[in-house]
Formats: sequence, structure tokens, C-alpha cells
Amino acid sequence: MRLRQLQLLKYGKFDGTSIEFAKAACDFHVIVGPNEAGKSTVRNAISELLFGMPLRTKLDFRHALTEMRLGGALESEAGDTVFHRARGRTPLRTPDDATLPENHLAPFLGTADKAFFEQMFCMDHEQLVEGGKSILDGSKDVGRVLFQSAAGIASLGPVREALEKQAGNLWAPRKASSDYAQAAQRLDEASAELKNAQVKTKVWSDARSALDEVHGEISTEEARRQSLEAVRSRLERVRRLAPFLLKLQSREAELAALAEQGEVTEFPSSALADLNAAAAELASAESLLQARTADVKTLQAACDEVSFDRSVLAFRKDIEALDAMRSQCVNHPRDLPLRQAEVDRLLEEARAAAAQLGWPGDEAGIRASLPTALALKAVSNLLRDRGAVHQTMRSAEEAVRQKTADLDGDLAELQGLQASEVPMALRQALDEALPLKNSGTRLRTLSVGVEQANERLNHALAALGRWRAPVDALRGMEAPSTARISALQRQRHEAATACAHAREKLDESHAETARLELEVAQFEHAHKVVTPTEVHEARANRDVTWTSIKRGDVPVAAGAPVLDAAIRLADELVDSQLGTATDAATLQGIRQRLERAKADVPRCAQQLAKCTAALEEIDRSWSTAAAAAGWTDMPLDDAADWLGKRADALEAQDMLAQRQRDLDEEASASRRACEALASALKGAAVAVQAEDDLAALCAAASLHVSHADAQHARKSGLQQQVKQAQRALESLKANAESATREHEAWALQWSAALRSATLQAASATFAEAEGAVELANLAADRLDKADGIRRERIDTMRADLERLEAEARRLSAQLDPALLSLGDWPEVSRRLSQRLQETTSAAQKAALAETALQAAQSQEREAGLRVRTVHARLKPLLDLAGVESAAAALPLVERSDRQRALRQDLAEAREALIQDGDGLTREAIEAEISGHAPTEVIGLLEQARNDLAAVTERLNLLVQKRVTAEQAFSAIAGQANAATAEARRQEALAAMGEVAEQYLEVATAGKLLKWAIDRYRDRKQGPMLQRASTVFCELTLGDFTKLGVDYEKDTPALYARRKSGQVVEVSGLSEGTRDQLYLALRIAALELHLENAKALPFVADDLFVNFDDARAKAGLRSLRELSTRTQVVFLTHHDHLLPFVREVFGDGVNIIELQRDAMAGG
Repeated sequence: MRLRQLQLLKYGKFDGTSIEFAKAACDFHVIVGPNEAGKSTVRNAISELLFGMPLRTKLDFRHALTEMRLGGALESEAGDTVFHRARGRTPLRTPDDATLPENHLAPFLGTADKAFFEQMFCMDHEQLVEGGKSILDGSKDVGRVLFQSAAGIASLGPVREALEKQAGNLWAPRKASSDYAQAAQRLDEASAELKNAQVKTKVWSDARSALDEVHGEISTEEARRQSLEAVRSRLERVRRLAPFLLKLQSREAELAALAEQGEVTEFPSSALADLNAAAAELASAESLLQARTADVKTLQAACDEVSFDRSVLAFRKDIEALDAMRSQCVNHPRDLPLRQAEVDRLLEEARAAAAQLGWPGDEAGIRASLPTALALKAVSNLLRDRGAVHQTMRSAEEAVRQKTADLDGDLAELQGLQASEVPMALRQALDEALPLKNSGTRLRTLSVGVEQANERLNHALAALGRWRAPVDALRGMEAPSTARISALQRQRHEAATACAHAREKLDESHAETARLELEVAQFEHAHKVVTPTEVHEARANRDVTWTSIKRGDVPVAAGAPVLDAAIRLADELVDSQLGTATDAATLQGIRQRLERAKADVPRCAQQLAKCTAALEEIDRSWSTAAAAAGWTDMPLDDAADWLGKRADALEAQDMLAQRQRDLDEEASASRRACEALASALKGAAVAVQAEDDLAALCAAASLHVSHADAQHARKSGLQQQVKQAQRALESLKANAESATREHEAWALQWSAALRSATLQAASATFAEAEGAVELANLAADRLDKADGIRRERIDTMRADLERLEAEARRLSAQLDPALLSLGDWPEVSRRLSQRLQETTSAAQKAALAETALQAAQSQEREAGLRVRTVHARLKPLLDLAGVESAAAALPLVERSDRQRALRQDLAEAREALIQDGDGLTREAIEAEISGHAPTEVIGLLEQARNDLAAVTERLNLLVQKRVTAEQAFSAIAGQANAATAEARRQEALAAMGEVAEQYLEVATAGKLLKWAIDRYRDRKQGPMLQRASTVFCELTLGDFTKLGVDYEKDTPALYARRKSGQVVEVSGLSEGTRDQLYLALRIAALELHLENAKALPFVADDLFVNFDDARAKAGLRSLRELSTRTQVVFLTHHDHLLPFVREVFGDGVNIIELQRDAMAGG
């Protein structure tokens, strides 16, 4: 599968961008651009176009997440497809936004997913560097190096180490800190606790008796404590209430005495304070009133002493205005002569300008001769427009002449052109032939494709080995299905496993039997054990001997010694048996286990025979099925692999047929197009050679058509130009006539303007006219300035002086007629201003004195009001007391306050008796208090407290004793200790089982990972290392010639051989060389993968950052070889690599340049 087109419709910085990947013999494409140009975005787009977009992305900074969209066109042997990928539940769409099924891309992608694609078919600089480091980390294990390089995974080392560490944490021999050992320890502790939880009846009875005895003692002490507490409470109440009772009795007596003295008037509680405060305030207010009355008299005398002339204040504004006028006119006498001299100078300049213009010399004559401003403006405007009008007339005449010459030249060229028509047949033949112009290159490419497909077919057929057959026979072969083969493999594996297990059990039974026989012999040799059988035999021998003597079969003299010996032997055996009972039991157990082991041997042998027969039956069934399919002697484990190779061979045959059809169709189309184009050229009278190929015919036809089209276009253009020139010439002529008429009108206006401005005498030329206008403007300006000085300065100053004199006369006549004789009106103004200042000062003093007097009178009124207010506040108290003064009311208020205090103390004492009397009546409290002498209460209370403390301490000891007894009884009284211990024991057993299960999983995973690495090394080491050696040699420019494996070490290790023969381990390679080694292994692994899987585009992103120029060129050559097998997309921001790319791949290589600015469009 290859990517023909990538459309970045709305994705990242791109908007409507399309990138084409044209197919070529070397399917290699370069995408180059500066940083931030979008290369990483393109790489992500390829992956997400094929396998889907994630739920969240950082590329939605320009387009909304729901609007992001990609498009593409895929090509494969199964066909082509064009589709879009959007976000949502149905991401696959057609370009018309119709929904596509989810498995639409399955024929193109096969079983590959996104993770597999990015690991196997994508590589960037970071992955290259990380791969080099992983090779260094795993350099002691060649299998791990090959497996990591082939899978694109650089983390197998940490994975294996993590699995081994986890397995060690779960269980390890003689490791007390492992999870299993800790669980076993918890099991032992729980078992011991469960054993301790068992109890005997006597222990329970004793614990119960001890607990009952403690309860009785606690009850006795608790009754005594309650009695002592009652005594202590009564004494405490007596001590607490005695002072309050005495206070109550004392206050009752005082109240009775106060009532005997006479009736007490009730005053408010604040009456005494109010009375004292009012008396003090009254004294202060009366003193203040006297002081304010004296102040008023003093200020009234001061006001009477101040006097001033009020008539001067009436003319205050007039005097101030006169003084301001005086200040304004202070410089007028000096400025008037200066302004008059300035007017005379301006009039002299005006007379000089009038003399040059021929006007009269006096001021009135000049004013009469001055033209109007409108007349001068008309002359100036005509002078300004003269150049434009004259230039317009000249330009229009020149344009008419130039356009006439151009029109004559175009007519002459048009008459010399001869146009020829191209036959429609030639155009049609050329259009059909141009797409096939490069058919020679495509034919060569297709031929190479046919050869490659044929070579692949031969390789696929050769891979079938001794079971090779023609393709038709392979296609029609009735072979067992993959499912049946898998089922047979599973059955055989299970049968083989059962055989191995049965054989292992048989060997264990034999070994166990031999071990137990040896143990019996060793135990009998080490211990003299008397068995019951021996005792029984000795007793039977004794009884037989006695019976023989008793019957007379044996004489007494002869049988007595034998009988004594038999009796002695039987007694000794019985005594020995009593001393060796434990050893006998042990020996008996060993012998029983020996008998069970001997019984297991035939059973295990029978099971082994049964499993072996089942395995042989499966092998016979497979041999029959293989012979029926023509697979004689094929191992069952190779059948599935052979079926895969057969499928590859059939696929290679289909590819060869398809490519042959493509080659034939291309050749046929090229031949037909060549014949049609040659015939059309002859019909158009174009000479061609018989041996010309399609490219030469296309070139000749294109040249002929372009030449004819150029002549026809030139003729049409000239005809259009002639028409436009004729229309333009008519317009230019009309413009020239209009310009001439405009110039004549300007001449008439010029003569009339000079007459109106009376400048004919001084305007013989246009230059003199410009000067005359300037002189006339100068004369008018000087006259205007002189008039302005007279009007704004001289006349104004004279008017100011006249107003000053008139105002000074008026005010002097009204205020001081003697000032009229001075005649100096500014001095008169100054004296009047001085008199106004003196009068104003005196008036201010009088106003201040009046203000002070009013303030003092106000304070006097306030002091009187304060005295009256205090009298009003005292009046209610004095009326209640029935007296006239505060001093007389003071004793009565004090008696009222004394009565109130006694009543309050009486209420407090009663309240204390109620609150602290514990619910007793006053009579009961008086009886308790009277029953104890006050001096004895403290001693009795202290004695009660000590007795109560001793009882409490005794109770605490008994409570502690009860707690101890209850704990002892709880431990044996059917509590949950045994159940808890049993639960802990079960938890420990479950934890041991869980740890064992986890250990089996982790250990099995580690073993499987090691098995996969070793299996990959065994199967792929040879071809992969051979190809990687070739690529590595090319990448290092021949510095290293071969990669090999050192089998003499504990773990086979990878090494590289220099061209000098020196062997270098991976750890001895430089960082850059390790990166190149990893790249060589990845390329080799990818090529091996492509032999048995669908091809996907290989995306390389800046792989040659750490490569020098020579090795970068070598890396490009390696990618060129890879591009003949699958599509390669190379992304880089190093444009200095482009010359190397063109050198390796030719000038026709597809190079796509990205810009840093956002791309839009195609």
C-alpha cells in the first residue's frame, strides 16, 4: 500500500493544502522546510489519516476540534481509494461527505494498528538516539538487540529487569522479606494464636470466681462511698450557706431599724449622682454668665470709638475703575508719537510702490488708483493657469502626432502577417498523446515491476522447499485449513505435554521408591527397633516350648533351659519394644510410604503408555492428512508456516499477472497514440521521421501547434490594437482642438483682467505683470497697516485719555472739589484711591468690633439659658423631696439609697440560699447550720473528704482488678479470639495462594519474553544480520565490513568487524556509529517484515542530524534501496541535504517545500 495524496483540509496550521506523492521506481519523497513549517504536523497527519484521530489534540489552535479534517488517496494491488477522515462517530467519509464503513481501509492496512505503524514504519532522530542507547544497554544479549531493533522497542531491558525484580519480591529461596515468606510468617503466628485460644474448664471456673469476688468487693465499697458522699455534701452546704444566712438576718434587722426612724421617700437610683452633678453645673453656669455680661460691656465701648466717611465707600467701584483706567493709560503719552512715526513710514513705502506703477504720489491718489482685490486675484489666477493651459495644448498636439505614427506601424505589420490553421485531428491526437509522452519511462518502470514480481514469485516458490509445486497446482490444492492445523497442533502439544508429565511422574515414582528403600535400610541399621511381629513370634515360641514340656514331648531336664531362654527373650523383646515405640512408629510410617510409592510405579507407567498411544494416534492422523494433501513427511509445526508461504506464492503470482497486464496496456496505448499522432502530422504537412518515437512526435506537434497559435494570436492582437489606436486617435484630436480653444479663451480673459486692474502700463510682459501685481499688493498692504495702527492704537489711546479726564473731574467734584485745581488727572486718580483704602480699613475695623460684640451677646444668652436649664433639671427632684435647694434634698436621697442597698443585699442572700440550698427550705437550712458549731465545720468537712478519697482510691484499685479479671475471663469465655485467629490464618493462606499465582504469572511472562527473544534470534539472526551487515558497511563507508555474534560468552553478544579485521564490541562504538548500527538493524528488520506482510509508508523524520555529509549520503542510498520495496517519506529541515538527495535519486525526485507561514490552497 502507498499514499498517493495527502490532503490537509483543516488540520493544524494548514487549510486546504494538498501534497502529492507521485509513484516512481524509487518511491522516495522529501518534505523540506524551516522550523515551524509543519513537518511534524504532516507526520502526525499521515498516522491519523490511516488510523484515526485521538480524542484530544494540540493541533486545534486554528480550527475547532469538530472541524478538523484530513483527506487522502491510497493505492494498492487490491485497488485505489479516495477518502476523508473527520471527527465523530463515523470518521471515514467520501469527498462528498458520504459515510464509509469502519473497515473500509482493512484491505489496505491489513492487521496493522496505529501503535504497530508508529513503531515499525516511523522513525525520528529521538528514536534513533534512544535505539542506539538501547543497543548499548543490551549489547551483551544479541537476541535482545535483534528483537528490539526489529520491533522498534527500546525498553525490553527495563521490562525484563522489572519482571525479575517483581518475581524476586514475590518469592525467592531463603529470602525472608519476600511476600510469600511474610504471608507464611503470618500463617504461623495465626496458628499459634489459635492454639493459645483453646481453654480448659477449671481455668474458666477459676477466672469466673475471681471476677465475681471483685464485683462483690466493688459493691461494698460503692455503698460506703455513697454514705461518705452524703456527709460531705451536708457539711459542704453548711460551710457554703452560713455566711449568706448571717447576711440575711443582719440586713433584715437594719431594714427594721431604718423603718423605725420614719418614712423613707423613694428616689431613683441615679438621684444622688444627678443631684451632685446638677449642683456643680449650676455653680459653673452662674459664674460663666457673669463673665459674658462683662465682655459685652467692654466690646460695646470699643464699637462706639470707631468712625469713617461712608460717602467714599458709596463711590468705591467708581474709584477702583478710575484707578484701573489710570494704570491702563500710564504709557499712552509716550506711545502716541511712536505710533504716528510708524504710520508715516508705511505711507512712504506705499508712495514708492505707486510711483513704480505710475499712480499719483499723495495718499488720496494712491487710494483712488488701487485696484480691487477681485481684480488682482483674477490677474494672479490667470498668471498661474497660463503654464498649464499652454502645456495642455502642446501635449495634445504631440499625442496626436505619436498615435498617428503608432497606427501606421501596426497597419504595416498586420499586412505582413500570414496565419495558418491547425487541423482539429492534429489537436485531438496531440491531446491524447501528451499523457503518454513519458510512457517509455513508465514502460521501463513497469518492466522492472514485472521482473521484481517474477523474482518474488520465484523466491516464494523456492521457499516452499521440497513440497514445491506449480502455481495452478498450489491454487487448486485441497490443504487442511489453518483452524484444523491449529487444532491438531494444540492437541499434539497437549498430548506431548501429558506424555512429558506422565514420564516425569514415573521417574519421580521410581526415584521415590529407591529413596524410601534406602531410608528404611538406613533407619534399621541406625536403630534397633523391636516390632510387634518379633514380640509375637517370641511369645509364640515360648508357648510352643511350654506346651511341649507340659505334654511330655520334651523332658523337663532338656526343655527347661530352652523354656527359660524363650521366656527371657520374650521379656527382653517386650521391654525393648516399650523403649523403642517411637522409632517403631517412624519405621512403620516409612514402610507404608514405601508401599504407596511402589504402588504408584505401575499406575504411572500405565498412564505414560496411554499418553504415548494418544500422541502416536495424533501423529498418524496428521501423517494421513499430510499424505492426502501431498505433504509427505511434513512436520505438523511447519504446516501453518508452509500455508503462509503458499499464500505468499499465490499473491506473488497475482501481482505478476497484474503488473504484466499493466505493462501490456501501457505499451498498447503508447503504440496507438504514436500511430495516430504521426498520421495527423502528415495530414498537417509536417515532416516527421519514420523512426521518431512518441516523445519526438509530441515535441514536433507541440512546436507546430504553438507556432500556429502564436501567429494567430499575434494577428488578433494587432487587429485589436489597430481598432483601439483608431479610436484613441479620434479622441486625441478632439482633445487637441479643445486645448486650442481653451488657450484662446485664456488670452481674452488676460487682456480684460489687466484693464480692470489698471496695470496695462506696467505689464508689457508676463514677468512685468507678475511684478506689477506684487507692487499693487504691497501698496494695498501698507495702506491697510497704516489704517490699522490709526484705528487700533492712536485713536484708542486718545479715547482712553479723554475718558480718564472726564471720570476724574466727575469724582473730584462730588468727593473733593479741591482736586480739580491740580489738572493732573492721573494724580487725582491716585489720591482718590488712597482715600478709599484708608476708609475701607476703618470700615473693616468697625465691622470686626460689631462682629465681636454680637458673638459676646450670643454667648451671654447661651450662659443664661444654661442656668435656666440646670434649674429645670433639678426641679423634679426638689419637688419629690419637698425642699427648695439641692443641699436640703441631699440627706433624703442618701436615706433612699441606703434602703435600696439593704433590700438588694437581702434579695441576693435569699437568692444564694435558694440556689445553693440543694432544694431545702430556709428553716431546714437554719436547722442544719445551728446543729454544727462554726469552728468545727471545717475539720469535719476535711475528715469526710479524706475518708471519701480513701474509699475512692480503694474503688479504683478494685476497678483495675475487675478489668484484669474481665480480660482474663474474656480471653477464655467464648470470645472471638479463636475465630479471629482462624480468620487471620485463612487470610494468610489466601495471601500465600495469591502470591503464588502472581509469581507464576510474572515468572511465566519473564520466561516467555526470554523465549520470544531467543526464538527470534534463532529464526532471524542469520538473514537479518547478513542484510544489516551490508547496510551497516554502506552507512559507515566501509569502515566496518561485517556484524557477527560471539558465542563463546555466557550470553551471545553482538560485535562489529573493521575492514582491518579488528573486532569491536558495541560498547566500543562511538555514539554516532551506534545510531547507524541501530538504523541498519531497523532497515534490515523492516525489509524482512515486508517479505511476509503488507507494505505501509515508511516515515523518516530528520534521521541524519548527527551524520556527516558522506554518511548522510550513504544513509540516503540505504533509503533508496528501501524505497524500491515500500514508499518512503523523508522529512527534514536541513535544505543542504537536497543536493545529496538529487545526486542519489536523480533530478526527478519528488521534493515538497513547506513555508513557515500558514499554507492554504494547493
